[in-house]
Amino acid sequence: MNKAKITKGHYLSVAKKFGLTKRELELGYLKVSGFTNRRIAFMFGISEQTVKNHFTHIYEKAWVPGRKEFTELFTSDKNDK
Repeated sequence: MNKAKITKGHYLSVAKKFGLTKRELELGYLKVSGFTNRRIAFMFGISEQTVKNHFTHIYEKAWVPGRKEFTELFTSDKNDK
C-alpha cells in the first residue's frame, strides 16, 4: 500500500519534528502509505469524521495545507539529511 516507498523509520524521523501525538503518528503513517480516511477509520474503530479531525490537527502541526503536501514532506530530498 505504501505507494511512495516511505519506510516507517524515515517517516518517524521526519514526523517527530512536528510534535505529533502517538495516535497522530500512527494515522499519519497510514495516510502516507496510501490508506483512505474510510479505511483508517475502520481499522481504528472510529468515525471517518474523527479521522478528518485528526488530520486537520496533523496538517496544522506540520504547516501544510493537505495530504499531498504532507506526503511530500517524506519524499523530498531535503529531508534525507
